[in-house]
Amino acid sequence: MRPSPWLVVALTVQAYQVLGINREDVELLSHTVLRLGGYAEGLFDFHDFGFEKGILRQHVSNVYEMLLQMKDRSTSFGLPLRPPNLPPSAFWEDQGETWNYLQTLRFAAGATMMSEDYRRHMTADNLYNALTAKVLHKCMIGILDDLIDKGSYAYLEAKDLHHMVLSAMVDPDFDETVFVKRLVSMLKQEHVPLFDLMNSITKGFNALWNHSPHGADFFYQMEVLDERVALGQALTMFQKDPGFSLSKMQRVASAFYEPQGDMTWWEKLGAHVSATVRYNFIDMAFADRDYDLRKLDNFLSGWYYYDTALILMDHVTSIHPDLRNGIGNLSLIAMRSRELEGITNLRGYNPVLPLEDYDLHLRRIAALTSKALELVDRDFHDETLFYPFLTIMMPIVMMADWIGKRDDMIHTFLDAIAPAIRRVATGSAEIAEVVPTRQHA
Repeated sequence: MRPSPWLVVALTVQAYQVLGINREDVELLSHTVLRLGGYAEGLFDFHDFGFEKGILRQHVSNVYEMLLQMKDRSTSFGLPLRPPNLPPSAFWEDQGETWNYLQTLRFAAGATMMSEDYRRHMTADNLYNALTAKVLHKCMIGILDDLIDKGSYAYLEAKDLHHMVLSAMVDPDFDETVFVKRLVSMLKQEHVPLFDLMNSITKGFNALWNHSPHGADFFYQMEVLDERVALGQALTMFQKDPGFSLSKMQRVASAFYEPQGDMTWWEKLGAHVSATVRYNFIDMAFADRDYDLRKLDNFLSGWYYYDTALILMDHVTSIHPDLRNGIGNLSLIAMRSRELEGITNLRGYNPVLPLEDYDLHLRRIAALTSKALELVDRDFHDETLFYPFLTIMMPIVMMADWIGKRDDMIHTFLDAIAPAIRRVATGSAEIAEVVPTRQHA
């Protein structure tokens, strides 16, 4: 019996003991950053953000330079992330793989942008390690998300799989033999071809994290976020046929933590599923300075709102594709929560969603993002306008598949959030009250 392509890949990586990422993947990552940045520059012709687009261009150039340095240190023997049967010409659209590699790499591009704010506190080696760790972690999150979306995992199976894998990634006593046995027993048969890649990513991230200057300092924060993601992702099993159940999700998610008591249950669920805040902790782990989280309450609260907004940005672009796959995602729930209360099977459900509904939902996402920006700016204000830059990039990163098709969504979102960006850019930010979401029949 011939070995799977992923097994050959894993044996090659094991033979060379390389923790880095394949040069071709890093090159595609850097091109993705440039393409997203180029689109963002064009938005300044339509929206007043309170600062010149040259500032955004400089941030994008800095991120691109970081990735070029990363590529210079990468080799052809690094861990290859691109599925072997994905056409070389594929860039934005996924080709129906078990794992949506191109979408994950786009999200990883967003995670690498976050490192620009920390790089001045890192050595060249630690910047390389931080970027590598973030890409590996984002890829694992993407793999796990796609496995449970496309597989027949039960609630507890999805929860246990996430918990086991994510905990192993930061475990200072990581035992590969034990991990391998548990992983292969938990994967569905059709997902076994991804086993070797998942093992290599886990082993690589674990080594990077546990040899970082401050990884141990943020172990607790990573564990908390891992638990949130495991529980949040497990609840998404009730977004799928044949066990769709709004009431089960609501019963559990209503009790989830939130910073200020102004979120719906599905928004809190979104923050738990996303947990993008963790990529700050990865950067902090590789920085030369200490970060006292006791003095960053606004920052952490702000990132909770960012996490909610990010997952909704992703879901609003895929409502109908998800429905065709038997999934009622969080944006659909936000727009049709009352209508979905009595539904137990999504087969044949095809709601009419007028532009007004999308507009209201996108403006709600913008309100959440505005509050995130203004909270984070209280603790991390800087003259380079890093967070205004990052806030503009977020909808582009999350909705990039739709550029040229639904870029009106990006414009609607940015039209709503531009006032908050201007307030922060001009130093007159005040925390705006988040308007409660409007529910539709």
